[in-house]
Amino acid sequence: MGKPKTSKSPKAPNAERTNAEPLDEALDEATPTALDAEATAFLGRVHTLLFNVPKYLERARRHGYTQKEHDLGWELYTTASGKNRRFEHWLAESDLRDVAAGVSAERMRLLQEIDAFENLWFPRMRALIPRVIPRESADRFAAAFFKGLAQQPLGPAVVDSVKTFLIRVDELASSAEPGARALYETLGERGLTPKKIEAMRRLVAAAEELRTPDRAAPAVSREEIAKAKEAQLAALESLRLWYNDWATTFRGVFGTRAQITLGLTALRRKKKDPAPEGAMAEDDDEEDAEAGDF
Repeated sequence: MGKPKTSKSPKAPNAERTNAEPLDEALDEATPTALDAEATAFLGRVHTLLFNVPKYLERARRHGYTQKEHDLGWELYTTASGKNRRFEHWLAESDLRDVAAGVSAERMRLLQEIDAFENLWFPRMRALIPRVIPRESADRFAAAFFKGLAQQPLGPAVVDSVKTFLIRVDELASSAEPGARALYETLGERGLTPKKIEAMRRLVAAAEELRTPDRAAPAVSREEIAKAKEAQLAALESLRLWYNDWATTFRGVFGTRAQITLGLTALRRKKKDPAPEGAMAEDDDEEDAEAGDF
């Protein structure tokens, strides 16, 4: 054949890992972007303020609330709430969370072994190609061999990447591409023997049997997920500062009714003292305005 076949493989991210990473680090990065009850309630208060402040715009503007500040509030709210995150981010985090939760000890063991193989042999293959393949075709050969194929973070995606890698290594033995056969033999001399390939192929098959049904690992890089997660949490912190500033300002400007509308003050119901025996029954509760936390 003119060049190594490019067997189908899930679309892979460009970034590659060149060193094995500790399991604890990989699992720590798998922690999903979770907003707890407090953060969720906070976002609700911010939305109430942003949605209702136009009702009091004239007075708000007199105290420095500008179009720029209003737009910034919406921008921070949008990012902090996760609106800008793609579905693939949440799906990828879910897959990584499944791994971190240890769907099964056996599945985790298989993924770790396959991941270790990937971390070892992908970089070795990249280093060997320019040494064994003729110089004039080495770059083209490497591009063809690794087309759509890159190292994956610890998780379901390593199964597909290593499976494709093994197929392409097998194809080297019968390839007509100059240097392909020599590359195959060099790999064997370095330890990637037919016996080793077959053993890894059995691990891949076992891991595929344990794959969560009807769930394919989303092709989203760890770097992309981490960047989006960092941006969301940073926006949440900036939004707290923005809200604290304007909530403090508006509580000194607006009356109780307006503060309630803006979500700056909450009505808390409190129990009255028990009425003396024989006295006429009154409502048990009374309302009291109380500033909300921020």
